[in-house]
Amino acid sequence: MIGESVKQEMEPRVSIIIPVRNAERTLDRTMGHLESLDYPKEQLEVILADGGSSDGTLELIRKWQKRHEYIRLIEVPRCTSPGHARNEALKHVTGEFVLFTDGDCAPNPDWVREILAPFFADPTIGAVGGEILTLRTDPANTTESYCEQVCFLSVNGRCGVTGNGYFPGLHDKSPHEVNGGDHSPFFATANAAFRKIVIDEIGGEFWHEPTGEDVDFSLRILLRGYKLYFAKTAIVRHMHRVSLQSYLKQWYGYGYGHPLLIAKHAAQQFEIVLQTKSPVFIKIPSPWKGILHVGAFQLMHLFALGTVATGIGTALTPVLAPSLGLFAGLMILTAAAYFSPCFKLRPFGKLLTWCKIRYLTNWAFIKGAIDGSRKFGPFCVEPSW
Repeated sequence: MIGESVKQEMEPRVSIIIPVRNAERTLDRTMGHLESLDYPKEQLEVILADGGSSDGTLELIRKWQKRHEYIRLIEVPRCTSPGHARNEALKHVTGEFVLFTDGDCAPNPDWVREILAPFFADPTIGAVGGEILTLRTDPANTTESYCEQVCFLSVNGRCGVTGNGYFPGLHDKSPHEVNGGDHSPFFATANAAFRKIVIDEIGGEFWHEPTGEDVDFSLRILLRGYKLYFAKTAIVRHMHRVSLQSYLKQWYGYGYGHPLLIAKHAAQQFEIVLQTKSPVFIKIPSPWKGILHVGAFQLMHLFALGTVATGIGTALTPVLAPSLGLFAGLMILTAAAYFSPCFKLRPFGKLLTWCKIRYLTNWAFIKGAIDGSRKFGPFCVEPSW
């Protein structure tokens, strides 16, 4: 009996939730990796919440349902967001722990065991997140190659945590702590696990906004007094966007949700972040919440405007010629600093393509935040890469 009790503790019932919509390109591979999980299938349920697919996603799911009884399908008509789909799935879970991933992700065979292990060591842990790596679907695809080489979505290094360990709690709820950036303690739902009782304690659902729901969810867990733990060995591989347009849309969405996170969670501060080697955070008490990042991307454009303005002025007043040279030199220096990481990407013959992707994704991120600021109120200028 004692041995059976220990086994039940180490192999508790687990619910895996996957929101999907038009995931036909990747879902079959996702399901194959779930089938290979090293975990008792009688202690497992996989709930796919479909948000109105119009491709072959539903047929794929039903095919897999015929193979495994632990696979369930929840259809969500008029689904407004991935968070909405997850909320509908949460109404049906039977597991002690709820794990989240996506229909374009491929968990390692030991994923469930690795992501559950920290919970058994510390009852104050409310959420565990694992590492997100890349799984290429097309060796020749440029967007996928870029995502892989820049470690897109990797958790390693967020909040200064580079190995197994606790994320820091919220210090003073400054905008940079809650806006979903590298200094924000949160886990993306591509690879995260939660105690079901903790989910219930924070309200039992994700917020209803179209983006930022995973950041908000993690922050609410911290504010409830629980800890977040990064399990680097709990690995999920992500099949990234295969078109630049969809990748830009993804970054736009991230930026769009950040002002809303500041509105809901930040202290009454306006914060300026100087993106030096060791970032400098200047916090100003203010009735208008907001955050302004100042890095190479922003300075490059500022000096470009200065170059144009002094160029026009020099044509009228030659005395401005030294200022023209100064602005042009600073523009070149900041542009060189901004694009320098692209020189490390391979193949080198695609340097201009790497520079283009880097620039456009940064701009999409900032544009999303500008539009989000107009919608939700707080001022938000996203960081330079």
